[in-house]
Amino acid sequence: MIKRSFTVLATAALLPAVIALIAFPQVQTESQVTQPAIVVFYEEGCPDCVQMEGALEELVVGHDELVIVRYEINEPGMMDLLWKLSSHYGVLATSVPVIFVGEEAIVGAGRAEEFHLRTAVDDCITYGCPSPLAYAEGPGFPRRDLLVLGAFVVLFVLLFYLQGG
Repeated sequence: MIKRSFTVLATAALLPAVIALIAFPQVQTESQVTQPAIVVFYEEGCPDCVQMEGALEELVVGHDELVIVRYEINEPGMMDLLWKLSSHYGVLATSVPVIFVGEEAIVGAGRAEEFHLRTAVDDCITYGCPSPLAYAEGPGFPRRDLLVLGAFVVLFVLLFYLQGG
């Protein structure tokens, strides 16, 4: 009985900590808002990439302050960078092109993607935007995510134990 009440107490103490970790937003640093950038991942010979590149070039005419960085996904290290950015933006980059503009990610090509790109670039021009590459900097190890995952595993084990499993 004492073990079970201790487990309930530990679970009750752990749950608010997990909720607090998830609820706190990530803070942008000054370096993330100083240089707006558009990051494009493409592949040679990709017709969708050519289509979106044309739309992008049309949108940035006369806006030299927007820096566009292009990465061919088959170059060494580019898939790692793409997956790191995709993870931050919460997108599954299973096709190209993948375009990151400020806080937005556009995957693939089509009318909807062109509209999304137009909106993201307009917002970046009007309000400014952080450089997507800033999200690839810093420690590569996701300590916060690992902490949250560990807390949920502990919570699951404690609840399993409480059920008598």
